[in-house]
Order: sequence, then C-alpha cells, then structure tokens
Amino acid sequence: MLSVERKRTEKIDLIKPLTKYIKEQFSKGEADAHENQINTLNSLREDVRNLQDKTETSKELVWRYYSILSSLELRFPISENNVRISFPWTDSFRQKRTTLYSIYFERASVLFNYGSIISQIGASINRSNIEGIKKACNYFQISAGVFLSLREYVSLHPECSASPDFTSEALNTLHTIMLAQAQECIFEKASMDNLSDAIVSKLAAQVSEYYEASNHALNSNTLKSIVDRNWTNTVLVKSFLYKAIASYIYSKGLGASSQFGEQVSRLIIAIDNINQAKANLQKSAQPELREIVEKYAVSILKYYESAKKDNETIYHDTVLPAHKLTPIEKKPLAKALPLPEISFVDPFSSLVPFSVKEDSAYYNDQKEQLLRKELDNIEFHNQSARASLLSMGLPGSIEALEVGVPKALQEKMDILRNEQASNHIVQLLENIQQLSDEDSSILTTASNLLKKEEDEDNEMRAQYGSAWHRTPSYTLTASLIQDLAKYSSHIQHSTKSDSFIRKKYEDNKNLISDMENQQEIIALLPSNSFPASKVSVASLTVLLNDLDSLMANRESIAEKLKTQCKKDDITLKLISPSKDKSLIYAEEILKYEPLQMALNESFLKQKNLIEEIRKENEKFTSSKSKQGNQREEILQRYANAFKVYNELKSNLDEGTKFYLDFQEILNKFKRRCEDFTKEREKERIELVRQISAGVNPYSPVTSPQNPLVPPHGNAYPQYSTPPNYQSPPPQYNYNAVPPPYQPQSQYTYTGAPQSFNAPPPPQSFSAPPPPQSFSAPPPPQSFNAPPPPYKPFYK
Repeated sequence: MLSVERKRTEKIDLIKPLTKYIKEQFSKGEADAHENQINTLNSLREDVRNLQDKTETSKELVWRYYSILSSLELRFPISENNVRISFPWTDSFRQKRTTLYSIYFERASVLFNYGSIISQIGASINRSNIEGIKKACNYFQISAGVFLSLREYVSLHPECSASPDFTSEALNTLHTIMLAQAQECIFEKASMDNLSDAIVSKLAAQVSEYYEASNHALNSNTLKSIVDRNWTNTVLVKSFLYKAIASYIYSKGLGASSQFGEQVSRLIIAIDNINQAKANLQKSAQPELREIVEKYAVSILKYYESAKKDNETIYHDTVLPAHKLTPIEKKPLAKALPLPEISFVDPFSSLVPFSVKEDSAYYNDQKEQLLRKELDNIEFHNQSARASLLSMGLPGSIEALEVGVPKALQEKMDILRNEQASNHIVQLLENIQQLSDEDSSILTTASNLLKKEEDEDNEMRAQYGSAWHRTPSYTLTASLIQDLAKYSSHIQHSTKSDSFIRKKYEDNKNLISDMENQQEIIALLPSNSFPASKVSVASLTVLLNDLDSLMANRESIAEKLKTQCKKDDITLKLISPSKDKSLIYAEEILKYEPLQMALNESFLKQKNLIEEIRKENEKFTSSKSKQGNQREEILQRYANAFKVYNELKSNLDEGTKFYLDFQEILNKFKRRCEDFTKEREKERIELVRQISAGVNPYSPVTSPQNPLVPPHGNAYPQYSTPPNYQSPPPQYNYNAVPPPYQPQSQYTYTGAPQSFNAPPPPQSFSAPPPPQSFSAPPPPQSFNAPPPPYKPFYK
C-alpha cells in the first residue's frame, strides 16, 4: 500500500508577532493574560515539526494544532502587510520549499500532514486478518476525506497552490489513491468472507477503475515531473492486476452457470491484463505487490488452460472477442469520510474586537425580541384557552359527574397532602423574605460606602477650599450610582412581586388547607344525581384532552426556542465574515422559522378546537340540574386553588433563584464600591498630609516618595467617563438581568447585569430611582390547564 510523505517545516517564532498584535489591538493586559497560551502554541508547533511518523500520538498532536489554528485564522490577520509571520513548508513530492505570509498556508500544510500520517498508519497495518483489514480500510477512507476537504479549503485560498502538492490535480489524485486502497481492503475482506463471485468481481473492477484514474492523473503534465515514478508504476500495475482479478473471478461464476464460451473469453482478458501487470512490475516494487501478481498469474493461467480444454473437448461453446463482451459492473463501497469535529478549548476566545461584540449584540437583541414575542404569543393563547374553558365551566362540569370525590380532584388532594402544601408555601415565603432582606442589606451597605465617601470629599473641599482640587466624587461614581439605581429598582420590583404572591396565598390558603382534609371536601360537595348525555361527555373529554396536548406541545416548542437562543452564537461568523453582516443576520435568524411556523399552526388549531368545545358544551349543559351546577362551582374553586398552589411553588422557586443569583451580583458590586472607596481614602489621606505640610500637591516638581494627584485628574480609570464619549449601541448579554420578576411572568432573573459604559448626567447621590410599573395579576385559570410558564428567557 502507498503512503503519503509528510511536508516539512522549519522553526519560527509565533510569540513576538502575536503578542505585539494583541497589545496594539486590545491591551497590554490582554497580551499578558494570553502569554501562556501563546507560549503553548509556539511549543505545540515545535512538537508538530519534530513528530514521528505512523503513530496515533502524532495524529492527535497534528489535529490539536490544526484545531487551534482555526482560532488564529479568525482572530489574527496574518499576512505580508499585517501580522508578518512567514510559514516555510516543503512539498510532499520533491521537498521543494515554499514560504508564505499566510495562516491559510500554515493550516493547509498541517491538514495535509494529518492526512499523510493517517495514510502511513493505514499502510503499516497488518491485513492478514479481518480486523486488520477493517482498520486499514477506515484509515484510508479518513485520509481520502482529508485530501478532499483540503482541496476545497485550498480552492478558497488560492495562494496556497503555490506549493506543487496543493494543486487541485495533486490533491484530487491523493484522494483517489486513498479511495482505491480502501476499496482494495474491502475486496480483500469480501474474499476472506467467501462472498459470491459476482460481488467480489464487481469490487475488484472498481479497484481497477480507481487505480486507472490515478495512473492517468499521475501521468498528466502537472504531476508527471514531480511525483515519484514508483507511485506511477504501482498504480499502473494495480490497475492491470485488479482488472485481471475481476475477469478471473467473474469467469468462475460463468462456469457455474454453464456459459463456457464467455468463461474462456473472460479468462483471455484476465491473462492479457496479468501479463501487462507482470511486464510493468519494476525491480523496486514492493514485495507484497510482486507476490500477489505472481500468485494470480499462476492461478489465472491454470484456470484458463482447464476451461479452454473443457470447452474445446466437451462444450464447444463460442468464444467471443473481448470487444463484444459486456463490461463487468463495478461496485464502489469505499467513501471519503468527513473530518473529525473540531472540539477544543479555544485559547483566544476572549479576543473579540469591540466592533464584533457590537454586531453580535445587535443579533442577540433580534433573537431576544423574537423569543419574547413568541413566548408572549404562547402565553396569550394559553390564557385565552383557559379563560374560554372557565367561561364554559370546564372541565369542572365534566368531573362533577363522578360519584363522590372525582378522581382528578382526589389526585390533586393527594399531592397537596403528601407535600404538606400549606406548610411548604409558608416556608418558601419565609425563605424569600430572608433572601430579600439579605439582598437589600448588601445594597444598603454599598450605598452607604459611596455616600460616606462623597460626604468626606465634600467636607474636605469645604475645609480646604481651592487647595482641594481633587476630582469630585460624583464625577467618578457616575457609573456606580447608575448601577445602584438599577439594582434598587430591581429590589423594588421584587418586593412588589413578593407582596403580590403573599396576597395570592392569603386569598387561597383556606381552600388549599381544605384540600389537605378529605372529610372537608366530602362534606361540602353536593351529590351528583342528575342526568347527562354520555355522548356529549365523551366528546367533550376527547376535545379537552386534545387541547391539553396542544398546550403541552407549545410548551415543548418554547423550551426548544429558549435552548436554541441560548446556544446560538454567531460571533465567530462575524469575526471573519464571508459576506455582508446584514445578510448574515438575515440568514441566521431564519433558523427559528420552523419553530415559529409550528407555533402558528398550533394557534390556528386552538381556535378551531375551542369552537368545537363550545358546541359540544352547549349540548352537554342542556341536561344539567341546579344541584349539578352547585357541585361544579365547588369543584372549580378547588381546581383553581390547586392551580394557584402550583403557581405559588413555581413563583417562589424562581424567586429563590432570583435572589440567590442577584446576591452574587450585589456582592460583586459591593466589592467594587469597597475598592473604590479604599483608593479614595488613601488618596484623601495623602492629599491632606501634603496640604498640611505646606507642599503644593500640584507642583510640577515631585518626589518618587510622594506621587502627586493631578488637579481634576482621574486616578481611577475604571470609574471614569471620557470626554465627548458616545455610548455604543445597547448590547444584549445572555447573562443579563431582565427586569425582576413580575406577578404574571414571575421571576425572570438569569445572570449578570448588562454593562453601562455611558453614565447618565451627574445626579444627587440620594436621588431615588425612577418609579417602576407593576403588572396586574393574571386572569383566572381553567380547572386542569397547566399554570402559565414563567419567563426566564435564557434559563
């Protein structure tokens, strides 16, 4: 079997140019933060340069380096006119060196070596048994896929074809040779498995065709002068060999079917081709190839002489010339396998230009709007369905037909009793109150820190007058004050929602408590001895089940939408866009269309379903009695209480998560305030010392021991607002805090808040945050419909 020689390269320095680029385009801090990653990358290239052939370790090492290069390709504009890194590589055929300032050339060369090493491993495997043949076949198919992928990659970056082994002809030929060898393995396995002569001959015919195509390509003007002639000779010999084998094996089947004349004709073709293979076999040919040619030459000749003798003495069948015979059918089973999935921890993932972050934020905002719109549509239609059922007294009127306590209500009562519903809700409410108090306390502490620092600064300014030229606190704390107001608003919203939930529990706690006591329910329920149409009841039950299924399916679609939005990150496509970004936005947002269409179909089905339910319910209600109506009303109240219980649990669970996650954010905010006030305290003390000592703190002459604070200077760049700064477009962060939970949508917090780079105009420290709106409670729900989903959009 043939294996591809690796490309060779020389040692280069990746560290200096990559570090310089990060410093210039991002910051020195980013360059320092990526020092280890760059050093590791440089070492990894050296390992790839010095690796050993024919090993799995080498294969994995090359693939790892190739994968990381995909990150470099996106983030570093390596070219002769930008980040200047020259990559020298020899070609695989004649070891002629080509050097290009191109990350594409580097990546293509590494991928070539990946295919090369895989071909070497495949060629080195012992194929004397089935397992060995299968392994070798797999490697050759992978190698074929590598060269096919490489051909497509190089076509997108034509500068790479400066290397002779990167021409389309060269890569296509390597792909075909690897396929030929994989097909040869399949033929060997079929022979060992004793498959039928018809199948094995077709496999051999396809092997011959692959080698014939490879021989034609190797003798083209592009490759003839650069490819090793041993390769050309090997594929030529194998094209004749497998054509002979195909005819030989096919002839065996002809003998079994008494086609003795054609059998002899096929054997004559086999002899002609095996003789051609022998004639072209060079002394330098691989022993394995020489052995198989000699073996088949003997077998074919012996079989031909026997068949010819039998036909001449016994059968006297006509022996047709070769051109009158139908070509043997070919059966291609080998296929080029795709490249493995690139899966690695990107060492440069944080190097995203600000402009790309803005573009990504714009797309994220479009996603958020789409998601909110669809979730609102789902909730609206769910609420509409429940309201329609409630107006018809469903499904309570159906359940009221059962003797004693209806089964559906009994199941609900069992759940409440097992969960100790009343105690459970009371405990959750206490936990929520405790967490709310803790969050408020953290925010109050942070607020007091800033207030105290501002008061001290104002006192010093009043005391020292014009000598106190330090930057006023309100200038430096603008962004902190803005975050403080925002977090205070969140606390206010959350407190209102907590109050609403408490009121909802107070309004329903007696009913919930009753449901934990079965005797209470039995005493309150009137008997159900009234006639009803069995046909109408059955029809209504089916329709109600259909509606429940429809709503459950919508919730499933909603979860898919949330998951898809959370995973949908097009940053990499925007870093190195192949088309205008507006086209990228339009194409990417289309991925949500199938789910949107499914929702629209669901909404239309619901409209028709509600109308059918209304008609059936009219038939049903005509047979009910007054006593039955009283029973329905009581059952409906308890059904609503059970629904409220589930809503309370969901609301309070979400509230707990909200307060816990928000507490992390508030603690980080408090630490920011602490760091700021500590630095201001140090500065204040030093400034007072200098003024007290009679030293002009703003003199141009300074000492190293006493660094000066510049007048109106900014010693806190992280808290500053640059002059004439224009805020970038709002960015949506999937870890952002949506407005805190409302009574209807419940708790909606899912992560860290957005960053606000442009602070508002200076405001008084103690100014209250803007008033917040408060949502009205949801409309009543139906008996067995699920509670409305909360809206943690990116949970």
